Amino acid sequence: MEILDQLGIPLLRTPEDPRPVVVMTCGIAGSGKSTLSKAIIARHPNFVRLSIDSIVYARHGLYGADYSPDKLEDYQAEADTECRRTLMHLLDQGERDIVLDRALYSREDRDYFKKVVEEKGGRWILVFFRPARKDVIWNRIQRRREAGVDGDSAVEITPEVLDAYWDGFEKPEGEGEIVVDVTE
Repeated sequence: MEILDQLGIPLLRTPEDPRPVVVMTCGIAGSGKSTLSKAIIARHPNFVRLSIDSIVYARHGLYGADYSPDKLEDYQAEADTECRRTLMHLLDQGERDIVLDRALYSREDRDYFKKVVEEKGGRWILVFFRPARKDVIWNRIQRRREAGVDGDSAVEITPEVLDAYWDGFEKPEGEGEIVVDVTE
């Protein structure tokens, strides 16, 4: 995928730095986090993708089709716990690299995961998907839904939900982030 080439992210371990790599995606819904995560997995099979949406889908099926929307919050909390536990387990083993496919919407959330990675002997890479404008994200979300619903895009993002996400997102600044500008 060209985004990997453009970013030039140092994904591979080297003899000089053999620590496990954890790519942490950061961005609002529809910004490209899962697309990058899947591209990394496709190109580098040593990576494991950890995604709350994927865990919910694997355990419970498709939102709105296989389970009631009122179960989403509970299922996401369950998946978050599994995601954190799996991250720590993989870092303890030290054999696999990880893509943490999450919004990481707050600095507190990002700092938590950075600390876990560092304490477990890993190296983190924070990739922030910076949207140009809210309408750019809205258009991306709409195109994604038109292309079909899957475990990563089953939850419908309404204009009101997007407003809440947009207003509540804390953009990283000076946190060691690699910035990807999200455009049409």
